[in-house]
Amino acid sequence: MTRVTSQQLLKSINQQKVLHLIFAEGPISRVELADKTGLTQQTVTNIVNRLLLEDIVIEGTPGASSGGRKPVPLTINVANMFAIGIELAGKYVQGALHNFRYDLVGEARRPVDRYVNEDHIIATVCEVIDELLQLVPERSRIKGIGLSIQGLVVSKQGIALRLPGFGWGRFPLQERLENRYDMPFYLENDVNLLAINENMNGSLRGSSNNITLKFDYGIGGAIVADNQLVTGSNFVAGEFGHYKAFTGANVYRCHCGGMGCLTTLASTSGLAMNAGLTLDEFAEGVRTGEPRMAELYETVVTALCLAVSNVVTFLNPDQVLMTGKLLESFGDLLIQVMDERIMANVPETCRGVRLNYMRQKPNEAALAAGLVLKRVFEVPVDSLSL
Repeated sequence: MTRVTSQQLLKSINQQKVLHLIFAEGPISRVELADKTGLTQQTVTNIVNRLLLEDIVIEGTPGASSGGRKPVPLTINVANMFAIGIELAGKYVQGALHNFRYDLVGEARRPVDRYVNEDHIIATVCEVIDELLQLVPERSRIKGIGLSIQGLVVSKQGIALRLPGFGWGRFPLQERLENRYDMPFYLENDVNLLAINENMNGSLRGSSNNITLKFDYGIGGAIVADNQLVTGSNFVAGEFGHYKAFTGANVYRCHCGGMGCLTTLASTSGLAMNAGLTLDEFAEGVRTGEPRMAELYETVVTALCLAVSNVVTFLNPDQVLMTGKLLESFGDLLIQVMDERIMANVPETCRGVRLNYMRQKPNEAALAAGLVLKRVFEVPVDSLSL
């Protein structure tokens, strides 16, 4: 029995190797696939035949021959496969349907005042998914659903440790959704997902050690060291929002159980809870010079700059990427101050750090759909212990 299982696993890994190469380097011929994977030509032919039968791969026009058969180029049938991405946020659930060419096919959204319980979260997510499923002619063409979650996630186990608006727990979100839809689901923390995407294809490409920070409904962070995402022993590394940033009259209790956390005033949810302000009201008051708003703004900016300075000093990244609604609202007014103060605060040995600002918050539903593409075509290296 063990021998059969190992053979099946090896067969699956070999197919993923071929699939990954066609996706990453296609158009590519069978001969090139055999050469680059080290598999026999017969094994490659068998794998390609299965992929052609499943309509995952398509053949192009044969190329020029160098003496033998004309090579037939293979590519992924990107227009015929789809992925759904879901952003699970504190005040809404946003969904996007993309084909594997990354064209946007459709979107769906459900606003939420507050989540009542876990079942309410599941029901809202399912409403968005069900609306998007109607846009696909055959359900089998959807290769997976990715979730970007404003909360703590154990992605390999598909477990949410903390969901938006809830306390700590171990909620089997992936299992619940897969049981309902019978298709693969992939979960990731929203800032971790942004960091992965930016390190692979965006502004952090070429960086080995970096930090991504998001100032939004909550505050989150992701740490990449030596090109690896750092999750910590309990999967909570990078929780920048719980950096202790406020003292004296500005100390408020945080939902984490601590006091004076950065998120208690520097996030949109913290502003609403502890200052009674929406972000728009806060930004307008700062721009019109209202004394109370100006004082609060200085308190928040001072805390942000000191917190980022200390993290830069402690971790010594080569780049820091910052984004979120706070940056969208204040723009250059905030960016200029952060540039000046952070560089003045950090020691000379850390002043080579590059501060990047993503002024417009990324489409996290699209990033979650991209997570599906990554999972579909990756080679499961951690499964090689046969």
